[in-house]
Amino acid sequence: MAGSWDFTLTSTSFNGDSDALEAILAQDTSGNISASGPATANGPSGNVFLIFLIGADPSSATNMGVDFMGAACGGNDDGSRNMTGTINSSNQVTLTLARGGAQTITITGTLTASATPPFSGTFTISAPGCGSDGDTGNVTGSMAGTFAGNYAGTPYNNNTDNITFSLTTGTNDSFTGSGNDSQSGPFTLSGTTVGNAAYVTNTAGGQNTSLLSYYDPQLGTKGSIFSSLFAGGNATSCPNGAPLPGAGAGCLYAIFAQQ
Repeated sequence: MAGSWDFTLTSTSFNGDSDALEAILAQDTSGNISASGPATANGPSGNVFLIFLIGADPSSATNMGVDFMGAACGGNDDGSRNMTGTINSSNQVTLTLARGGAQTITITGTLTASATPPFSGTFTISAPGCGSDGDTGNVTGSMAGTFAGNYAGTPYNNNTDNITFSLTTGTNDSFTGSGNDSQSGPFTLSGTTVGNAAYVTNTAGGQNTSLLSYYDPQLGTKGSIFSSLFAGGNATSCPNGAPLPGAGAGCLYAIFAQQ
């Protein structure tokens, strides 16, 4: 199981909404699996990245929220995000995400390297006193794809601004890119990935803007990238008029379709 993974958790209770759990997993010789990446007040960090997709399923998602310290129900979210688990000789897998000390997500399933997707199973949420307590659903998992490619899109609420860019992958889960904004000119991109999620820096005119992004392989014919500006857990609106996600935080900047 070692490597960069994209898990999709589809609830059987909450109108089919999906969560994307992204993680860079380590595995020792005894089959013990681990990953950690605390959530901060400004969003995810490290090797665990939780995304809440808004829509019936990933192929029709229209927005996303991102995890942050304080987002886990229970009132005692300290920001810790620790995944632990095991894989046995029969490729039976158990993973547990301890989310802030107030919530756990337990995943059980089977790894079948020749299957598509290679991991499938179920999940259960424990969150005493919260609406998600006892939620169950299905899980699929695949090794992360690549961000490399050509993309195009328009910012939310601005269909006259055409943005195009190209990305190239580097070493250690990094990528770089460059593009053009029809209204503000050229820009460069750099970042690192965790599964199919990414921490992105957009540099234009000497100014840096931080974005949180997710490559959704099921949206569009070749997949699409969601990019969001983190607005804070207490935000009541987005400057660009984008709707606040129903879970997590962030303001949708744009959805870019791979060309």
